Amino acid sequence: MPIYMDRHDVSKEVTAESVAHLHQEDLKIQHNYNCRGLTYWFDDKRKTAFCLVEAPNAESVYKMHEHSHGELPHSIIEVNPDLVESFLGRLGDPVTNPSHKLNIIDEPAYRFLLSIQIQIRRQSKNQIERLPSMVRKLKGMVVKIVNEFHGDLVQQESTSFLVSFTQAQIAIQCGEKLQASIGQSIPSLSFSLGLDSGLPVDGNKLIFEDTIRTSKRLSEIGKEFSVSPEVQKLYEADSLEINLNPNKEKSISVVEMIFFEKFFEYLEGNFSNSELRIDSFASNLGYSRSQAYRNCMNLAEMSPNYFLKKYRLERSLKILEGNPSSISETGFLCGFSSSSYFSKCFRGMYGVSPKDYQTAIHAQLI
Repeated sequence: MPIYMDRHDVSKEVTAESVAHLHQEDLKIQHNYNCRGLTYWFDDKRKTAFCLVEAPNAESVYKMHEHSHGELPHSIIEVNPDLVESFLGRLGDPVTNPSHKLNIIDEPAYRFLLSIQIQIRRQSKNQIERLPSMVRKLKGMVVKIVNEFHGDLVQQESTSFLVSFTQAQIAIQCGEKLQASIGQSIPSLSFSLGLDSGLPVDGNKLIFEDTIRTSKRLSEIGKEFSVSPEVQKLYEADSLEINLNPNKEKSISVVEMIFFEKFFEYLEGNFSNSELRIDSFASNLGYSRSQAYRNCMNLAEMSPNYFLKKYRLERSLKILEGNPSSISETGFLCGFSSSSYFSKCFRGMYGVSPKDYQTAIHAQLI
């Protein structure tokens, strides 16, 4: 049977103990609806509760809650149990003292998601031949450091990771350790990190959908370590108002975040259009040409045109790594008007031709 996660936004009077009692009421009648309550999370600070239930459909979960205690969920989504365990660390109740009559779970489901992108720097002919082994070495270092800070590795791709943390301070410290380590070990590669935070269920979206998307976009800005306004606020609140280190983290302001979301939304849908120009780019975002330029410079320290080219080239790396596509097809898919222009831009950014890069990568698959 499928597994569902629901969200309850509860009143300020609700406590961890009262949620435990409500959960027990569910367990008493769950068989009537062919449901099986697996566990739950409760966040006293944000007054949210999340139930994990095996059920034939979402309606059965809703009816079970309705008839057991009347505390109805505000949202119910179907979830992949492997992802739930990766993000939240468990699929069942945490181990408790068997002598306790009531298993009270006071554990938030709020998570800090760190997106880690391995950035390819300009390569020499010698370096490109050793690139696959260097990337493997770096990926091993990432896993070691993430484990050191007790992060939960949610996703791992050829040159990227997504890691879940329960605390802002730990996520920040892990990111700082990653940045400090790479400069000492592999100068031909670098990290670009993005950190955002949120709750697992928001309306009918996939689990942590918005938080995943924002953290990945933040890592694509190209700064060493970009942090969302929400994370910055929580970090400073939990660290007795100690500010983030501007030499180590790029704090995105609320105003910058508004531009950031519009910018990436449009970019992701239109980067493959070779006719895309800065004027149409800016007007579709609701900004003048000069406003778009200033906002992009503040956010990424590069012009919109340069950022677009960089974004297209980074997309081309993914295609060249994953598929035996032709160079001309790859360039076309990424918005370059001709194969020769794509190769020129690629060599200008990475120091080698797209063909040399593709050959090196597929000689020793990452």
